[in-house]
Amino acid sequence: MSRKENKKYFEVLELSADASTLEIKSSYLRLRKLYSTDSIAISPIADEFSEKSRREILRQIDEAYAKLMVMLKDEQIKTKYHKKSLDSGKVSKREEKEEELKFSGQVLRQIRKKMGIHLYEVALDTKIRIELLNEIELEKFDSLPHEAYLRGHISNYAKYLSLDSEKVADDYMERYCAWKGGDKEEPE
Repeated sequence: MSRKENKKYFEVLELSADASTLEIKSSYLRLRKLYSTDSIAISPIADEFSEKSRREILRQIDEAYAKLMVMLKDEQIKTKYHKKSLDSGKVSKREEKEEELKFSGQVLRQIRKKMGIHLYEVALDTKIRIELLNEIELEKFDSLPHEAYLRGHISNYAKYLSLDSEKVADDYMERYCAWKGGDKEEPE
């Protein structure tokens, strides 16, 4: 489905049809938090919202997010595999920036903060310990798990932030391997 056909889902998330992946994810998380039972923002008017109404709103938000993420995945596949068939044949400036960007712990932290996501939210949703996420962002390489596990955690974290998980994991692991290679002492 095109962005035009998904207009109602963009409206549910209070976005325009040209919203980026980052904007969609941020809006989804903001609205989920707003309509959750423990939201401070909704507590003064909680009597006006029945539990059933609130659950229906949350269902619509979840459905809109799921549909838009499928649409975005389809767009990525089309762009990736059909670049030659695109009218311009050129990569957008945003895509160029993402390709040029080298992902590190610091960059992941900046993206997360820009999205307004707390580390504990990432931990809850990805099932990655908050201490490990913090060590990943701070690049405390000596505290990180084995490479195979680390790559999986980095990929999951990148997916949560709606980033190219393969590129993020490759960039991060390159930094990790450089540290690991430089950290090893030569046998005497």
